[in-house]
Amino acid sequence: MKKSLRLILSSFIICVILLATLSWLSYKKIKESTNYAIAVEDTHEVLRKSEELISVLKDYETGQRGYILTHERIFLEPYYKAENQINGIYHTLKNAVRKNPQQLQRVDTLSGIISERIRLLKLNILQVESNKPIDKSTFLLGKQEMDEIRAIINKFQETERNLLYKRRDQKSVNDQQTSSILIMLSVFSFSLLIVCFFLIFVELRRRLKFQHKLENKIDELNRSNADLEQFAYVSSHDLQEPLRKIRSFSDRLVRKHADALNEDGKETLEKITTAAERMQNLINDLLDFSRLVNRKEANFQNVNLQETLDKVLNDLSVKIEEKKAVIITKKLPYIWGVSFQINQLFLNLISNALKFTSENRLPVIEIDYTIAKGAEIPGIEDLRKEFDYHKIVVKDNGIGFEAEYAEKIFVIFQRLHGRNHYEGTGVGLAICRRIMSNHNGFIFAESQPDEGATFILYFPTK
Repeated sequence: MKKSLRLILSSFIICVILLATLSWLSYKKIKESTNYAIAVEDTHEVLRKSEELISVLKDYETGQRGYILTHERIFLEPYYKAENQINGIYHTLKNAVRKNPQQLQRVDTLSGIISERIRLLKLNILQVESNKPIDKSTFLLGKQEMDEIRAIINKFQETERNLLYKRRDQKSVNDQQTSSILIMLSVFSFSLLIVCFFLIFVELRRRLKFQHKLENKIDELNRSNADLEQFAYVSSHDLQEPLRKIRSFSDRLVRKHADALNEDGKETLEKITTAAERMQNLINDLLDFSRLVNRKEANFQNVNLQETLDKVLNDLSVKIEEKKAVIITKKLPYIWGVSFQINQLFLNLISNALKFTSENRLPVIEIDYTIAKGAEIPGIEDLRKEFDYHKIVVKDNGIGFEAEYAEKIFVIFQRLHGRNHYEGTGVGLAICRRIMSNHNGFIFAESQPDEGATFILYFPTK
């Protein structure tokens, strides 16, 4: 599942990067195309203004000639109008070609020649107004200046037309590239949609198949639990009844025929009673364990661990006095749990500490409490590492055990010592782990021979 999710995520990231790259290229090309379009329009505007400049100069010349020939001031109207227009056209052209040094130089040259031409035209008008004869050489000079102006404007326009053709070609190429990129983007987006749909479809089918298998496993587990419940019922009735009869008959035999029994017979009866009692304890422990397996969804509530511990210590007070044990405990918190299970947990742990005491020292049992982060719990999932946990440590100074058995002791029916040395069924610590599992918690053991044992419990704070 993780591999499949990584594949989908990697594919998605690659597709997003490629899509973003194509989108950026498309945006860049569209922007370039817009700039080319603006440049083409600017070139058209320059050509229009250069033609307008020629036209205005012609109006200037026409107005002056009409006035010279007729002495009518009405002919000066286009003259004065043209004079106002020339400055505007000059500034427009200069601004339009400011990034082209060659064209800018031509505009400046035109400005100088046009200024000189206007000066001569004004001089002729003043001569007429003063009733003085006009020097005919000024007409020849004026023609030369106009020819020069036309030549410069023709060169100016030729350069602008070449720029226009070049920019049109660039715009055409850029438009083709933009179209290609947009087509690629569309095809890629469509392909990406199909691929994503396919991957999601495959993942969905795989998950549905996995869910179906999981449902079958759950059904099998429910059937197994039902069988376990049936086993518990049989254990509590069909198995315990013969045991009670065995113990009852052996007790009756001892009472009624004690005098008739020799030592060997009495010893045999005692072994029968002991075996029946051990079998009874084993069945009771199995019943306790099966109840924990099938009652995970028991009545959860706020449980006062301190009160629960005090109750357990009170129940074990006779054993504690017998062993002359010292109990050191910190104030314990409330947790969200099942009261009777927490009671069983503490009972098993404290009983174990009292059972496996050392002959060389008085037993000391310490119960410590702190808040811990999930990151310190071995093997915890990454998502739970930042969660807070109630950490409860139950430590004794008993006989301890080899560190290699730290996991084995939590397996049901696993014992590290023979029944002749220490009584028990080998179920107690398995029950402890099951209780911690029911509370979404963890339990670990640490120990060294003759250095005592330490049991570390982690309960989630939420």
